[in-house]
Amino acid sequence: MLHPTNSLRAATAATLTAAFCCVGTATATADTTGSTADVNTLATSLAKGYGLNNCQSSPLTGAEVAELQCGQNPDSNGPASAVYQLFKSANDLSGAYASNLKDVTLASCSGSGSKEPGPWHQGNADQAGGQMACGTYKDVSLVLWTVDGKNVLGSIFSKADIPSLYKWWQANA
Repeated sequence: MLHPTNSLRAATAATLTAAFCCVGTATATADTTGSTADVNTLATSLAKGYGLNNCQSSPLTGAEVAELQCGQNPDSNGPASAVYQLFKSANDLSGAYASNLKDVTLASCSGSGSKEPGPWHQGNADQAGGQMACGTYKDVSLVLWTVDGKNVLGSIFSKADIPSLYKWWQANA
C-alpha cells in the first residue's frame, strides 16, 4: 500500500513551523531508508540548492526505494521544504503521484489558466518530462511533479503564493 501522503504531512509541518525536523529518532539503516546507491541516484534529481548536505534520508513507508526530505532552500526565494522520492517502476511512481493529488487542493500554477494536472516539458522539448500539478495542502503552497525517465516524484512547499513557487521551480528544478 502506498503512503506518500506521509511525505506531504511531514513537509507541510516543516513548512508551517519554518523549521525542518527529521521524522523519527531511530538510527537510519539501509533497510529503512533505502540503499546508498538509491539515495545517491535520487540526489541527482534535487533542485538547485539542495544536496545530501541539507536533505536527509527518511524512513520508507510505501513503494518508494529512497526518500529525501529537505528543509529551507538556501535561495531566499526558494521553498521552505521539499520531498523527493525514488520508485522502482513507472507504475509505483504513477500510483504515488495520483495518491498525493487526492490530498491537494489544485490551483493554477501561473495564477491564471487551468488548474488541472498536466505534462511539463524541459525547455523546448516536444516530449513531456513528466506530470505536474500545483495547489495547496493545509494552506501551504506546493508544486508536485514526476520525472518519468528517472521514476522520481518531487514536491516543494512554501508559504509564498503558488505562482512564485512555480516560477522558482521552473528556474531551479
